[in-house]
Amino acid sequence: MFVWSGNNKTMAKLTSSTTHGVLLLRLCLLLLHIFSPALSLETTKLRGSCVASERDALLTFKEGINTLHGRLLSSWEGQDCCRWRGVMCSNKTGHVVKLDLQVDPDEFSWTSMSSDISPSLLALERLNYLDLSFNNFGGHQIPKFMGSFKNLKYLNLSNANFGGSVPPQLGNLTKLLHLDVGGNFLQSVDLVAWLPRLSSLKHLDMSHVNLSAAVDWVQALSMLPTSLRVLHLFDCNLNATLSALPLYSSNLTALVTLDLEDNYFHGPIPDGLLGNMTSLEELYLRDNYLVRMIPDTMKNLHKLKVLNLNENQISGDIAELMERLPHKMQSLYLRGNYLNGSLPNWIENMTSLSTLDLGYNSLIGSIPSGMGKLSNLSNLDLSYNQLVGMILEDHFTSLTRLEMLDLSNNSLTMGVHPNWIPPFRLKEVDLSYCKLGPHLPAWIQSQTNITSLSMSSAGITDKLPNWFWNVISRVQYLDLSLNQISGVLPMTLEFLSTADSIILHSNQLKGRLLKLPMGLWYLDLSRNYISGPLPLNLGSIELNYLLLSNNLIRGTIPSSLCNQLQSLEILDLSNNHLSGQLPQCWTSGNSSGNSFRAESEWRDVGSNLGFISFRNNRLSGKFPLFFRGCQYLSFLDLSYNNFFGNLPSWIGTRLPNLAFLLLKSNMFSCYIPIKLSKLDQLQVLDLAHNNLSGTIAPCMNFKAMILSFNLHTSLAYIFEELEDYDDSISFLVDTKGQILEYLNDEIFFTLSLDLSGNNLTGEIPKEIGALVGLTNLNLSANRLTGNIQELIGGLQSLESLDLSNNELSGEIPSTLSALTFLSYLNLSYNNLSGRIPLEGQLETFEDPTIYIGNKNLCGPPSSKNCLESQTTTSDLLEYEDGYDMSSFYLSMGLGYAVGFWVIFGTLLFNRTWRTTYFLFIDNMCDRIYMFVVLKWGRFKASIRKK
Repeated sequence: MFVWSGNNKTMAKLTSSTTHGVLLLRLCLLLLHIFSPALSLETTKLRGSCVASERDALLTFKEGINTLHGRLLSSWEGQDCCRWRGVMCSNKTGHVVKLDLQVDPDEFSWTSMSSDISPSLLALERLNYLDLSFNNFGGHQIPKFMGSFKNLKYLNLSNANFGGSVPPQLGNLTKLLHLDVGGNFLQSVDLVAWLPRLSSLKHLDMSHVNLSAAVDWVQALSMLPTSLRVLHLFDCNLNATLSALPLYSSNLTALVTLDLEDNYFHGPIPDGLLGNMTSLEELYLRDNYLVRMIPDTMKNLHKLKVLNLNENQISGDIAELMERLPHKMQSLYLRGNYLNGSLPNWIENMTSLSTLDLGYNSLIGSIPSGMGKLSNLSNLDLSYNQLVGMILEDHFTSLTRLEMLDLSNNSLTMGVHPNWIPPFRLKEVDLSYCKLGPHLPAWIQSQTNITSLSMSSAGITDKLPNWFWNVISRVQYLDLSLNQISGVLPMTLEFLSTADSIILHSNQLKGRLLKLPMGLWYLDLSRNYISGPLPLNLGSIELNYLLLSNNLIRGTIPSSLCNQLQSLEILDLSNNHLSGQLPQCWTSGNSSGNSFRAESEWRDVGSNLGFISFRNNRLSGKFPLFFRGCQYLSFLDLSYNNFFGNLPSWIGTRLPNLAFLLLKSNMFSCYIPIKLSKLDQLQVLDLAHNNLSGTIAPCMNFKAMILSFNLHTSLAYIFEELEDYDDSISFLVDTKGQILEYLNDEIFFTLSLDLSGNNLTGEIPKEIGALVGLTNLNLSANRLTGNIQELIGGLQSLESLDLSNNELSGEIPSTLSALTFLSYLNLSYNNLSGRIPLEGQLETFEDPTIYIGNKNLCGPPSSKNCLESQTTTSDLLEYEDGYDMSSFYLSMGLGYAVGFWVIFGTLLFNRTWRTTYFLFIDNMCDRIYMFVVLKWGRFKASIRKK
């Protein structure tokens, strides 16, 4: 039994305290009972449970979305929509306030919505943030109901493949702070109808919206809200002078970023362009047509940090331009202008510079050593100028942050000490066409962060050291072309796992081509000493460009190459020692060996190929069938091989983009397929030196040769990406009496038809005269008959014409004299007759050998005169003084007969008469000789006058 031993006072206090505690506990329980439903609801909302009606609206929206978008919407299951990906709810109310359905740009092509946007989203009444960027709405218009989200503050519809006009209902979004509709296929005609109503706007991006038809765009810009901080009008087809912009008089005092890039603004930058926009920090005017020097008032923009004037026509002295800028500039882009002069020595005072891009100008002089004091510099591009002098350690003293260095295409010499260790760690470096050699720069060994390395044509004659491949293990882009670098390729290139482009052409590298990095898409090892057979497995599944020409590669082309043909766009194996037949590359079953294959079996093989060259190997077999699947093929060169058999007629139908067909020096036989005439883009056809027979079909009037097409289709876009080809791609043309090699862009401006060295018969079809774009026509060494068509004189672009070694007859048409570009002509060894015309362009051809072998041609430059040819006829020429040459020759003939039968007999027996007679004859011969010489001189003079 418990006994309390304390006093009564203490006991009373304890009793009182307990009573109060019980009462307080009962009160708490009562309040908990009363407010428990509300607390339960609030707790649920804090956990993010969404409103049922809004969940239903989102599910309705999902039903209308293409299933390809499933990766983003796959989480849209269950009752709690606030936990769904891209959905954010208010912690207080549970309403959906944010919908972020932006797609990763790298996944854009396959995660597209490709659907209309359901108006069910209007149930999201509290929505203030909506991002649908980088989706694909298939060119549909932006829904008009977008203007009904009254609480929307952020709207991003960029790069979502919307089309049509920007709906003016967007002007109803008066609370909108951020609007981005750029990167679509939109246009807007009436900007004033909606843009000025966005009174709260701080960020506006209308990039790529076509405003060319908007006559009120200047007025609309003047009515933009004063709160605007960012304005992007990139590529809006705006065409005006900058002085027409109302910026100088606007109230955009808060504007921080102004982007007017890639429009058609022209003329000089006016002094008062930016007026009182003193808050401006970034000004983008790249890709316009701005001229002259920038205004001196530009220095008043004290907060300006970024100025981009790349690709304009700004001219003047670089030092003067830099003096007109605030010295606190951080990024200065002046690439691709007409700036001249030398870099100022005081450039070292621009200590805030982090990016300086002056490439593609006309700068001269040396690089000031003060450049090495710009401690914040991270990107320096002085490429494609006329800079000279030495690059020393002083130029890099304090450049500890330098990550990108481009000094390429100048006359600079790297003169640093062999043991120099740079203070920087470069990621990108381009020193192409600078003098670096003869040794590979040792300082590269310290640059282990390099992702892009270019030292093309740098005078390096060194052997690649072992450390080199370790240093570039992270490289994405490597170009050491056009040097004399020796050494052996590594046993495998797979260790370059990040590499996408390797360009080593025109060196002295040896070894075999083995397995490539998985992600490599561009490999150029042409013009080296690579030997051995091609590997059975190249490794890379993304290879687009494979250039191995001018090496020592032997053996057959493995069938495994067929797997590479799925992605290849350019394949050049020319000038090697390859032999055997090309692989068949079937895409489906049917391996029974039958020559016939279903059309679908070639459907995907080589479907991306635009350029193929197997020139000058030892390949054989019939015309390769797998070309049937190369529907985008523009360039095909099989010349100088041992292919045989007929030319298939499907060339004209299955290769619709073919612009260059080069089959010279093979053993193709039979007729030239008439269906070749369906090749509308064909600009070079070379079938020379085969065994082709038959006639030249009149329908061989190729449209491209008629209309002088240049820079053709699929081949053109491929070459746009091949900036580093140099002389890697070429083809040969027998023109102007020699074999000429055409390189790179030159091929686009060559239109040639060469059927020489075959067994073609019949006449030259008159339809050839319609090929007015031809620059070269060679039909020599055949058995062509008939006349040279007068219409050939209509080939106004012709530079070379060779019809030699045929059986052509008749006169040389005088219309050839109208060919003003003709620089080579060969008509030798035919049966041509008549006078050689010497008018116009033909007057410039003085070499008689171009007419040799035509015994009935006369007149200069041949040695046969036309008088001798004409006196063999009955209608002999009569001289202008009336002397009859026929009577003269008749008298001589009779005198000879009488002298021989009457006088000569007497002279044999009478010495005196004999002496007198011969004296008389000598005298007469002298007179006759003088008479003929004088008359002949007068005759030639009269002919010249005529």
